[in-house]
Amino acid sequence: MACLLVGLPLLPRQVAAQYPVHAYLSPSIIEINLQPETLALAAPGFRVEQVVDARPDTTTVGMIRRGACMQRVQFRQGAAREVQVFLNNQLNAPTGARPVLLRLTGASAVEYPAKAFVNDIATELIAEYYARQPDNTYFLLCRVSNNTHHTSGEPARQHATNVAELLRRGLEQVDRVDWAAQQAAGPFYSLAQLQRPAALQLFPIQTTAPLRAGVYGSFLEFRDNLPGLPGNVTVDARGYVNTAWQGLRAVDPFLLTPEGRRVAVEDAWGFCDGQQVYVRQGKDYFLVERRGPIFMFFAPGHQNNSGLINGGPPKTPFSLDLQNGLVMEYTGVASGPAAPLNSRPTHLMVYWRRDKNTTPLAVQLNGAAVGQLQYNDYLSLPWQDTGQPVRLCVGTDLCVELMPSFTEANYIEYQPGLTPVLRKVPVREGAAQVSRMAGR
Repeated sequence: MACLLVGLPLLPRQVAAQYPVHAYLSPSIIEINLQPETLALAAPGFRVEQVVDARPDTTTVGMIRRGACMQRVQFRQGAAREVQVFLNNQLNAPTGARPVLLRLTGASAVEYPAKAFVNDIATELIAEYYARQPDNTYFLLCRVSNNTHHTSGEPARQHATNVAELLRRGLEQVDRVDWAAQQAAGPFYSLAQLQRPAALQLFPIQTTAPLRAGVYGSFLEFRDNLPGLPGNVTVDARGYVNTAWQGLRAVDPFLLTPEGRRVAVEDAWGFCDGQQVYVRQGKDYFLVERRGPIFMFFAPGHQNNSGLINGGPPKTPFSLDLQNGLVMEYTGVASGPAAPLNSRPTHLMVYWRRDKNTTPLAVQLNGAAVGQLQYNDYLSLPWQDTGQPVRLCVGTDLCVELMPSFTEANYIEYQPGLTPVLRKVPVREGAAQVSRMAGR
């Protein structure tokens, strides 16, 4: 079977260590066929007269690994047609039932290997329901976002069963809505407006604070900022010796029980210590760093995925797609329309080692907030070559402009006092300070 090279989705549990960073795209498709499913819903007082597929990407529901290949997951007849035919057959709406439009804005299908020949099948559906008025305008009844997962040895059938379950939940929610109140609130939309593609969705990991501490069992738990095993996570950390990895920490995470015991986190998708997120790739966990709208991390490239032995092999930047969990090689984010990009990544390591002030300070890079700096700690800021100097600010008005080096890490020390100073320091000096902090 011919396959095209693509990024591999991050995988949870012990299975992640067995797969390389890349897999291959198969020309065959996994089809979701809703028609054999049942809705198991009492007759509502409305009918779904039209389904609109307004997802930003209407071609794919997900990417699933099959042996050495990745296969696309799609609705058999396309999402709108498949759902429309299914609802027409399943909803026994009474005569005079009010007309409703179902607008699909998101859908995803993910599989997590659980054990031999059995997968954990996770499916998500995001939708909006609108009521049609006599003048053919529409008002919003409700928005629904649900996901579900079940263990099954028949993935395609289970995804269809999951979608039917999620549709039932949404329809039950519509049946509970106060239609008069929603109509009075407005606004009103034309069909053409509702047919336009929805904007890319922002997920809780992007919009909610603080990050919740705990262990992620899956990509969806990370994206929803809801660790499946909430609790305090601590790490045993050490700084890498290899120059390319300087400033990054190798971590061995532990979940603290209420009794004070430390339970090793050995086979999770990732974890959060309440401040930072780490994801598992191969046998190790790697720090996820937010770069504008992109979530990225450094890990060994697919040429060498054998673990970080003696400081680590050459590092490769990867980005994490929040729509489907796919990991792709990171190409950088331009600072302007014509900003030249290449594959040279580097880090700006800003650290604070003096003064016992416990109040963290906001850090900005070219005017964009990138994190907070705390006493006796450092912040690792990934940067892609744009051929332009960068402006780094700590606190409200202390800034420095510098041209990053792409042959070594860049170390910038924040020195408090009556006249605070932000200065770039020699690599040897900065590396020693950051390594001490990383290994504490």
